[in-house]
Amino acid sequence: MHSRRALTFLLLLPLLLAGCRRPAATQVYVAPGVPFRLCAPEAGPDLSVTQEVVFQFPDGRRETALAAIENRGGKLSLVASTPLGQTLFVIRAQDGEVKVDARIPVPGDMDPRVLPALVQFALWPLEALRAGLGPGARLEQDGHRRTLLRKDKVVWTVDWEGTTPPYRRLELTNPALGLSVRVRTLED
Repeated sequence: MHSRRALTFLLLLPLLLAGCRRPAATQVYVAPGVPFRLCAPEAGPDLSVTQEVVFQFPDGRRETALAAIENRGGKLSLVASTPLGQTLFVIRAQDGEVKVDARIPVPGDMDPRVLPALVQFALWPLEALRAGLGPGARLEQDGHRRTLLRKDKVVWTVDWEGTTPPYRRLELTNPALGLSVRVRTLED
Protein backbone atom coordinates (compact mmCIF):
# COMPACT_ATOMS: atom_id res chain seq x y z
CA MET A 1 0.00 0.00 0.00
CA HIS A 2 2.84 2.37 0.90
CA SER A 3 4.56 1.77 -2.47
CA ARG A 4 1.29 2.35 -4.32
CA ARG A 5 0.97 5.80 -2.72
CA ALA A 6 4.59 6.60 -3.63
CA LEU A 7 3.84 5.53 -7.19
CA THR A 8 0.72 7.68 -7.28
CA PHE A 9 2.64 10.68 -6.00
CA LEU A 10 5.52 10.21 -8.46
CA LEU A 11 2.97 10.22 -11.24
CA LEU A 12 1.02 13.20 -9.92
CA LEU A 13 4.04 15.39 -9.08
CA PRO A 14 4.64 16.52 -12.66
CA LEU A 15 0.92 17.27 -13.05
CA LEU A 16 0.96 19.44 -9.96
CA LEU A 17 4.05 21.23 -11.16
CA ALA A 18 3.37 21.58 -14.84
CA GLY A 19 -0.32 22.31 -15.00
CA CYS A 20 -2.14 21.05 -18.07
CA ARG A 21 0.06 22.51 -20.80
CA ARG A 22 2.29 20.34 -22.97
CA PRO A 23 5.60 22.13 -23.48
CA ALA A 24 7.75 22.02 -26.61
CA ALA A 25 10.10 19.01 -26.99
CA THR A 26 13.08 20.59 -25.20
CA GLN A 27 11.08 22.63 -22.67
CA VAL A 28 9.30 21.65 -19.46
CA TYR A 29 7.34 23.65 -16.91
CA VAL A 30 8.93 23.27 -13.47
CA ALA A 31 5.93 25.10 -11.99
CA PRO A 32 2.89 26.75 -13.56
CA GLY A 33 4.14 29.63 -15.71
CA VAL A 34 7.82 28.72 -15.24
CA PRO A 35 9.27 27.19 -18.44
CA PHE A 36 12.74 25.66 -18.45
CA ARG A 37 14.74 24.26 -21.36
CA LEU A 38 16.57 21.15 -20.16
CA CYS A 39 20.35 21.48 -20.20
CA ALA A 40 22.50 19.21 -22.31
CA PRO A 41 23.73 16.22 -20.30
CA GLU A 42 27.30 17.23 -21.23
CA ALA A 43 26.88 20.43 -19.17
CA GLY A 44 26.37 18.42 -15.97
CA PRO A 45 28.56 16.28 -13.74
CA ASP A 46 29.61 12.75 -14.65
CA LEU A 47 27.75 10.55 -12.18
CA SER A 48 26.05 7.25 -11.47
CA VAL A 49 24.10 7.23 -8.23
CA THR A 50 21.16 5.64 -6.44
CA GLN A 51 19.17 7.85 -4.13
CA GLU A 52 16.40 7.40 -1.62
CA VAL A 53 13.73 10.05 -2.19
CA VAL A 54 11.28 10.92 0.60
CA PHE A 55 8.30 13.15 -0.19
CA GLN A 56 6.82 15.10 2.73
CA PHE A 57 3.27 16.36 2.10
CA PRO A 58 1.56 19.28 3.82
CA ASP A 59 -0.88 16.87 5.52
CA GLY A 60 2.04 15.06 7.20
CA ARG A 61 2.13 12.03 4.89
CA ARG A 62 5.51 10.68 3.79
CA GLU A 63 6.20 8.58 0.70
CA THR A 64 9.48 6.94 -0.29
CA ALA A 65 10.85 5.99 -3.71
CA LEU A 66 14.23 5.13 -5.22
CA ALA A 67 15.88 6.98 -8.11
CA ALA A 68 18.84 5.67 -10.09
CA ILE A 69 20.48 8.56 -11.95
CA GLU A 70 23.26 8.28 -14.49
CA ASN A 71 24.81 11.09 -16.49
CA ARG A 72 27.56 9.83 -18.80
CA GLY A 73 28.51 9.90 -22.44
CA GLY A 74 26.10 12.67 -23.35
CA LYS A 75 23.09 10.84 -21.89
CA LEU A 76 21.09 11.52 -18.72
CA SER A 77 19.01 8.57 -17.43
CA LEU A 78 16.63 8.50 -14.51
CA VAL A 79 14.96 5.28 -13.34
CA ALA A 80 12.24 5.67 -10.70
CA SER A 81 11.18 2.63 -8.69
CA THR A 82 9.32 1.62 -5.58
CA PRO A 83 11.37 0.76 -2.47
CA LEU A 84 10.79 -2.91 -3.35
CA GLY A 85 12.39 -2.41 -6.77
CA GLN A 86 9.38 -2.25 -9.12
CA THR A 87 10.31 0.09 -11.99
CA LEU A 88 7.82 2.91 -12.44
CA PHE A 89 9.40 4.69 -15.40
CA VAL A 90 12.66 5.39 -17.18
CA ILE A 91 13.53 8.84 -18.58
CA ARG A 92 16.43 9.39 -20.98
CA ALA A 93 17.72 12.71 -22.30
CA GLN A 94 20.17 12.60 -25.22
CA ASP A 95 20.85 14.61 -28.39
CA GLY A 96 18.20 17.23 -27.56
CA GLU A 97 15.45 14.63 -27.04
CA VAL A 98 13.79 13.39 -23.89
CA LYS A 99 12.16 9.95 -23.99
CA VAL A 100 9.90 8.53 -21.30
CA ASP A 101 9.33 4.78 -20.97
CA ALA A 102 6.43 4.50 -18.52
CA ARG A 103 6.01 1.02 -17.11
CA ILE A 104 2.60 2.01 -15.82
CA PRO A 105 0.06 4.24 -17.60
CA VAL A 106 0.88 7.95 -17.32
CA PRO A 107 -2.05 10.36 -17.71
CA GLY A 108 -1.84 12.36 -20.96
CA ASP A 109 -1.70 15.74 -19.24
CA MET A 110 1.35 14.82 -17.15
CA ASP A 111 4.94 15.56 -18.06
CA PRO A 112 7.43 13.30 -16.24
CA ARG A 113 10.27 15.36 -17.80
CA VAL A 114 9.87 17.69 -14.81
CA LEU A 115 11.88 15.18 -12.77
CA PRO A 116 15.13 15.47 -14.79
CA ALA A 117 14.67 19.24 -14.68
CA LEU A 118 14.66 19.09 -10.87
CA VAL A 119 17.72 16.81 -10.95
CA GLN A 120 19.45 19.42 -13.09
CA PHE A 121 18.45 22.27 -10.74
CA ALA A 122 20.10 20.37 -7.92
CA LEU A 123 23.28 19.18 -9.67
CA TRP A 124 24.12 21.13 -12.86
CA PRO A 125 26.31 24.26 -12.90
CA LEU A 126 24.43 27.48 -12.20
CA GLU A 127 25.24 29.23 -15.50
CA ALA A 128 24.05 26.29 -17.60
CA LEU A 129 20.73 26.35 -15.71
CA ARG A 130 20.25 30.09 -16.06
CA ALA A 131 20.56 29.80 -19.85
CA GLY A 132 17.49 27.53 -19.87
CA LEU A 133 15.18 29.74 -17.81
CA GLY A 134 12.20 31.45 -19.40
CA PRO A 135 11.33 35.14 -19.04
CA GLY A 136 10.48 36.35 -15.55
CA ALA A 137 12.37 33.54 -13.81
CA ARG A 138 15.76 33.70 -12.17
CA LEU A 139 17.99 31.31 -10.28
CA GLU A 140 20.15 32.46 -7.37
CA GLN A 141 22.72 30.62 -5.28
CA ASP A 142 23.94 31.47 -1.80
CA GLY A 143 26.34 28.94 -0.30
CA HIS A 144 24.61 25.56 -0.28
CA ARG A 145 21.21 26.86 -1.40
CA ARG A 146 19.72 27.53 -4.81
CA THR A 147 16.49 29.45 -5.15
CA LEU A 148 14.35 29.55 -8.27
CA LEU A 149 12.18 32.65 -8.34
CA ARG A 150 9.44 33.90 -10.64
CA LYS A 151 8.47 37.54 -10.27
CA ASP A 152 10.36 37.60 -6.94
CA LYS A 153 8.32 34.70 -5.50
CA VAL A 154 10.09 31.51 -4.48
CA VAL A 155 9.16 28.60 -6.75
CA TRP A 156 11.72 25.99 -5.58
CA THR A 157 14.62 25.92 -3.17
CA VAL A 158 17.38 23.32 -3.27
CA ASP A 159 19.63 22.87 -0.22
CA TRP A 160 22.49 20.38 -0.14
CA GLU A 161 25.06 18.84 2.14
CA GLY A 162 28.41 17.91 0.63
CA THR A 163 31.00 19.45 -1.63
CA THR A 164 30.48 17.87 -5.06
CA PRO A 165 27.48 16.41 -6.91
CA PRO A 166 25.62 14.19 -6.33
CA TYR A 167 25.90 15.43 -2.69
CA ARG A 168 25.15 13.30 0.37
CA ARG A 169 21.82 14.95 1.04
CA LEU A 170 19.51 17.28 -0.85
CA GLU A 171 16.25 18.94 0.06
CA LEU A 172 13.96 20.45 -2.54
CA THR A 173 11.07 22.59 -1.34
CA ASN A 174 8.10 24.05 -3.18
CA PRO A 175 6.40 26.55 -0.84
CA ALA A 176 3.28 26.96 -3.02
CA LEU A 177 2.57 23.23 -2.80
CA GLY A 178 3.78 22.86 0.78
CA LEU A 179 5.95 20.03 -0.51
CA SER A 180 9.44 19.03 0.51
CA VAL A 181 11.52 16.30 -1.10
CA ARG A 182 14.47 14.91 0.86
CA VAL A 183 17.07 13.01 -1.11
CA ARG A 184 19.78 10.82 0.39
CA THR A 185 22.53 9.33 -1.74
CA LEU A 186 22.92 5.64 -1.00
CA GLU A 187 26.39 4.18 -0.60
CA ASP A 188 27.69 1.79 -3.26
